[in-house]
Amino acid sequence: MTALRQAFATVAAVVVLVLGTGAPALAHAGGLTATDVRGRVVAVTPGVAGLAVTAIEDGARLRLRNDTAVAVTVPAGGGTATPAVVGPGTERTWLDSRSTAVGRTVAPGRTEPWSLVLDVGGTPVTVSGELTGGQPPAALPWWVATVVLAVAVPVMSRRLRRPDLVLAAAGAVALAASAAHVTGSTLAVESAPALGTFLGACGVNLLGWPLVAGGAAVVLRGRPAGVLGVCAGAALIAVSVLPDVTSFHRAVLPFAGPAAAERALVVLTLGAGVGVAVAGAAVLRTFSARSGAEAA
Repeated sequence: MTALRQAFATVAAVVVLVLGTGAPALAHAGGLTATDVRGRVVAVTPGVAGLAVTAIEDGARLRLRNDTAVAVTVPAGGGTATPAVVGPGTERTWLDSRSTAVGRTVAPGRTEPWSLVLDVGGTPVTVSGELTGGQPPAALPWWVATVVLAVAVPVMSRRLRRPDLVLAAAGAVALAASAAHVTGSTLAVESAPALGTFLGACGVNLLGWPLVAGGAAVVLRGRPAGVLGVCAGAALIAVSVLPDVTSFHRAVLPFAGPAAAERALVVLTLGAGVGVAVAGAAVLRTFSARSGAEAA
């Protein structure tokens, strides 16, 4: 089988794998998504010593810590997680439809109030909060940067003497950016264990990262066959980040860091990943032709 046929076989296997594992590939860390609204708790009235209610994950969920001597009841009406009883000395985190910023629309710069009434040992306690609309970014520059990078990789691979090194380097960029993106997304989740959240956010990257790293190592040893691994891994990495292009259009991102940094990581992951996947067939064709000429 020629190198080109091997490339096609690898790409086909990647497509089957992605389709077969679509759920992990489309999952965000902790189930969080980019929005244009940020939520917070403003007040707990009347104040109760030992009772703390906060909004976490930019308002996606509520967290109640009960250090009182009585049970606290969260009333029904907030979705499938309610009603709920939080016993003394325990904590509960849940998504409440009355307070969550997920799926809500608030005009940029405007605020909308929300409230719910807890039962604290028979005493009604009102939790008040607000949802604030954020200003979405200009999406076009981020898309342009992604396309420019995706085009630059094939162009450079054609003009330089060692296109395999170009693809290995671009694949390494996609890998590093993807790992940073997944890590930042994981650190933004406060409602689930970090390890499980990280593994869930990785999805097909658990295969894509080793393919790129292993392929690049083979390329550095002077063996063009490593390009196959780099290209297959880069394709997986690019597919895994597709759901996160919403960061180009949304103001509030599930990422533990500046929003601009998250958008830049998505640009690098998607642009470099697509560029390597697109350029791979041509590079493999070139190596195949060289091998044929040498054999002749």
